[in-house]
Amino acid sequence: MIVGMPGRDVRKAYELFVERHELSHIPQIEDIDGSLWSYYGITAQPAWIFFDTEGGVKRGRGPIPTTLLKSDA
Repeated sequence: MIVGMPGRDVRKAYELFVERHELSHIPQIEDIDGSLWSYYGITAQPAWIFFDTEGGVKRGRGPIPTTLLKSDA
């Protein structure tokens, strides 16, 4: 499952971002105070985090490498 976490801003700003980039089909987590960004060590956008089924975490900045988007399912 993919979940978006827009930048730390007011709700209207991230709603416009989601609309402009046609991301409304992806659930979004509102993180206005930045607590989730801080918890996961995100300091700027774009950033991404993948959690695997065994509890492993991969994170990075910039575009998501397409090799990480391939599924065995």
